[in-house]
Amino acid sequence: MGTWGPGSFENDDALDWVAELADSDDDNPIIDALNTVIDQADEHPEASDCAVGIAAVEVVAAWMGEPPEDCSEEVEAWVEGRPAPPATMISQARYVTEAISENSELKDLWKNSDEFDKWQTSVNGLLGRLLY
Repeated sequence: MGTWGPGSFENDDALDWVAELADSDDDNPIIDALNTVIDQADEHPEASDCAVGIAAVEVVAAWMGEPPEDCSEEVEAWVEGRPAPPATMISQARYVTEAISENSELKDLWKNSDEFDKWQTSVNGLLGRLLY
């Protein structure tokens, strides 16, 4: 995974997934990304799945009107004009964020870097934007 920073969209996996979402007319890419992490949550979710999961959660937050500061044009265009996301999806997004933050390969990778605090702050900020 090419990563250049601790932000939600500062890695290749997330950007590749955003491109996939931009080509989609429905929310299936979001559902798939969240479910992939949920399915692994009792174990140790893989880093690439977590990176995509975090990107999907960011889209849910943007869809709720709480986009990240570095929200891409593709995400803004995708959420524009859509009705609010279902409450179930918001709950799943919170669960995925908490699972990644507590026990994941992505967390382990960041824990072994000099930017762990920045990553944790980014994830905690995302969680804060998911309040409904």
